[in-house]
Amino acid sequence: MSKFMVVYGTKSGCTRGVAQRIGECLARKGADVDVVSAQEADGLAAYDAVIVGSGIRMSQWHEPARAWVAQNAEQLQQIPVAFYTVNLTMAKEPERAPEVRAWTDPVIESSGVSPLDIGLFAGWNEPKEFSFIERTVLKALKAPQGDFRDWDAIDAWAETVSEKMGV
Repeated sequence: MSKFMVVYGTKSGCTRGVAQRIGECLARKGADVDVVSAQEADGLAAYDAVIVGSGIRMSQWHEPARAWVAQNAEQLQQIPVAFYTVNLTMAKEPERAPEVRAWTDPVIESSGVSPLDIGLFAGWNEPKEFSFIERTVLKALKAPQGDFRDWDAIDAWAETVSEKMGV
C-alpha cells in the first residue's frame, strides 16, 4: 500500500478543507494518507509521494507552505509530487489561471521539483474566517462572498494525480 502525505498551508481554513478532500479521495483508492499542515508536517522518509498546496495572500503562497517546500526540497526531488493552489481569483476570474499559476511557480522552481501535476482551485470568501484588515481589503475589491470550492473539480484532479502516482 502506498503512503501519501497531503500538506497544506492555510490562514482561513479553506485550503485545509481542500487537502482533506484530496486525502479522502486517495484513501478511497486504498492509499494510506496523512493530511497535515505545513507547520506540523515532519519528515518525509515514511512517504512514497506528496501532494502539497497553499492558499494565496499577497500573490504568493503562505509562508509556512513555502518554507516547508524549501526545507524538504532535496527529498521532494526524489519522490512523486503534485502541487495545488487555492484562491478566490479562480472563483471570480478563472481566465486568470495563468496568473494564479505564476504565483505557484516560484515555489516549484526554487525547490527543483518536477511536479506530476499542478492544480488550481477556487477558494472562499467567508468574512468570519478573515481578519478585519483582510475583510476590509476584500470588501474594497468587491470580492464575492461565499464558498466557491468546486468539489467535483478537486475530486477529478485528485483522481488524475492518484493515477499518475500509481494508486
